[in-house]
Amino acid sequence: MEMTDSDAVEGLRLADRVDVTKLPSMERRFTFGLEVARCYDLRRDDAAVLVHLLELEEFAPEDLERSPLARMVTAFLVVRARPTQRRQAVVLAERLHLL
Repeated sequence: MEMTDSDAVEGLRLADRVDVTKLPSMERRFTFGLEVARCYDLRRDDAAVLVHLLELEEFAPEDLERSPLARMVTAFLVVRARPTQRRQAVVLAERLHLL
């Protein structure tokens, strides 16, 4: 199912209500964080995307590297990011072996 911009707005609104520390597993916390990053990606809020991807890398680097969604979002970020964020996006992409 394709997510729209309005879905992303609603997703971010709902995400603000979730206390991720209460999620029962590391996998669920990772998936939740990645979906939040994707919502920001759909909104083209590159700074927020980068922040969430970097947090996920710190939390679960192997999961981030293996995730097709994380790799896609990172690749989009490298292409689209403003110069002030592009260097960090490129370095992240290199760590994920995308470049």
